[in-house]
Amino acid sequence: MRESRNPFRLRASESIEMDGTFVKLFGPGVLDLLQSENNNDPLEGLHILRSAPGGGKTTLLRLFTPGPLLHLHAQRAQEDCRELWQGMKKLGAVTDDGPSLLGVLLSCEHTYATLADMDTDPAIQRRLFFALLDSRIVLAGLRAVAQLYRLEFPSQLGQLKLLITAESLVPLGLPNYCDGVALFNWASETERSICRAVDSFEGLKGCMVNGADGVSSLSWFRTSNLQIDGHAVADKLLVMLDDVHKLTSYQRAALRDNLANSRTTTGVWLAERLQALRPDELLAEGANAGREYRRILYLEEFWRKHSNAFEHLVFNIADRRATQTPGREMQDFRSCLEAALDGQDWDPMFMRAKNVISERVRSRAAGRVLFKEWIAEREAMEGTPRQLAIAWRALEILIERELRRNQTTFDFSLGSEELEAKEDNNLQTAAELFLAEEYKVPFYFGPTTLAKLASANIEQFLAVAGDEFEDLIASRILRPGEPLAIEPLRQQEIIQKGSREAWKQIPIKVPFGQEVFRLLTGIAEFARAYTYQPTAPNDPGVNGTAITMADRDLLMDAEHLRRHPHHARLARVLAETLAFNLLHAEQNYKCKGKLFMVLNLNRLLCVQYSLPLDYGKFKERKLEELVSWLERRPQQANLIPA
Repeated sequence: MRESRNPFRLRASESIEMDGTFVKLFGPGVLDLLQSENNNDPLEGLHILRSAPGGGKTTLLRLFTPGPLLHLHAQRAQEDCRELWQGMKKLGAVTDDGPSLLGVLLSCEHTYATLADMDTDPAIQRRLFFALLDSRIVLAGLRAVAQLYRLEFPSQLGQLKLLITAESLVPLGLPNYCDGVALFNWASETERSICRAVDSFEGLKGCMVNGADGVSSLSWFRTSNLQIDGHAVADKLLVMLDDVHKLTSYQRAALRDNLANSRTTTGVWLAERLQALRPDELLAEGANAGREYRRILYLEEFWRKHSNAFEHLVFNIADRRATQTPGREMQDFRSCLEAALDGQDWDPMFMRAKNVISERVRSRAAGRVLFKEWIAEREAMEGTPRQLAIAWRALEILIERELRRNQTTFDFSLGSEELEAKEDNNLQTAAELFLAEEYKVPFYFGPTTLAKLASANIEQFLAVAGDEFEDLIASRILRPGEPLAIEPLRQQEIIQKGSREAWKQIPIKVPFGQEVFRLLTGIAEFARAYTYQPTAPNDPGVNGTAITMADRDLLMDAEHLRRHPHHARLARVLAETLAFNLLHAEQNYKCKGKLFMVLNLNRLLCVQYSLPLDYGKFKERKLEELVSWLERRPQQANLIPA
């Protein structure tokens, strides 16, 4: 593979050609997804993996195919593969002798959906869909066997024997005992026959394949039935179907239900994007498809619940990519991102800010005994110029709250104990945010912030981290010999550019993109106006909105949506924002005796509007206002799509 100047740009699994490179770049923390919940064996039974684009589904699936497993076994003693090796060994995918798993990866992108467009009986469409899927599972499985045993494909498949017990049901035309070549010919002819029928003027009427009522191959295409030199080809079989969202909704449901009802012990993973779900499924709590499935795993949701693990994962991936660049002396990408503003570069600015803000506070409190002790407390405070500036800005917010709460004149002073009780991390963050807005101080910088900006999506992290890495490459060329580092202001500039680009991509890449764009800008502009009130309500501010669970239920009620088409439109647009990880929904959030669905903006989108990044605070809106945002023109002209 041609070496990449910036390996952060290799975002998709298919962009990394060499299995050895793929293994070295793979972050072992991803395996936490499979090892964490319900004590289910991920290599047995049905599992469904869902995420927005860029969540890492295809990359995870590729790891379990023969090429990466063979390279992982060969490199197991190397430092950069040791942790991944131990994780895969714990899962049972590899042993000290080599891969113990036959991983079969198949995309559902081609031909299947076309079957549903054919003018024929739906029952025939269904049977041919399963027949085509069976044939391709077998072909992909044979290719995997050849790769695992380093056989020429398909010429050396004669070394593979298929031994099926007499009571097993096998497809018509396939003997219970045959070699891999015969099996390859059978599967190839089945696939060709169906594809010819799809492409012909006669349609499916001319197809001679009888078809099946379900995925029959899993009952006989087993590792115990596939032998080389009298031994099973592997201990376990894992069939991984990627791009399941490319199937029609009927095909998806039929496939899922058939696999669940078959109770197969063979491991089957279905990987699909969230956009495959119906709007009511996306708006429903957890979008749960039912108890009959062994596990449904939402990748972004998992990482939101394990934010520390996600931060560790993405910087592990970043370090692995950084060390792949020729001539790089960098071993730790995190250490290149400066994370503090205290120092000679910023002290004079913070001191000026502290002086200006303290004078504003004294002027606002003039003639009021109420704040005498609070101001004296600040005047006696010691700390860095940054700490002092933040402390005075926090005091300014508290005084504004007290003055607006009661406009009468007090003849007593609020004590230092009351000041201490009112100060917390949220107030400090609000003060930092206000200070950054007024004095153009960096707010979005440092490793933890970069991980948050990914909004639990690995590709989104690589996009922004890749821009920062590009800056490091340029620094090495322009300033050779100097320490590799990006100072906070430059980090924020790169992040702000990434945020602008993310906004501009929405109308291009998301279905109903113009409406999605307008809804999101409506939410962002509302959040900004609410956050930057002088009293900093709901400190440190909001980065989204919320609707009551009762209103959410209306958006899932087919009869209500039929009678209120403007609500149906809103439901459709909200579903797209959730499917593409542009909004994150928290269901059944209890506040003031009510239950809400909180809708937080993707954190990278927050940057363009200078919003806080932490979730948990919100200001609810009515459905009618959200509907109105679908039409309103955004205030930020530089984000308005052409």
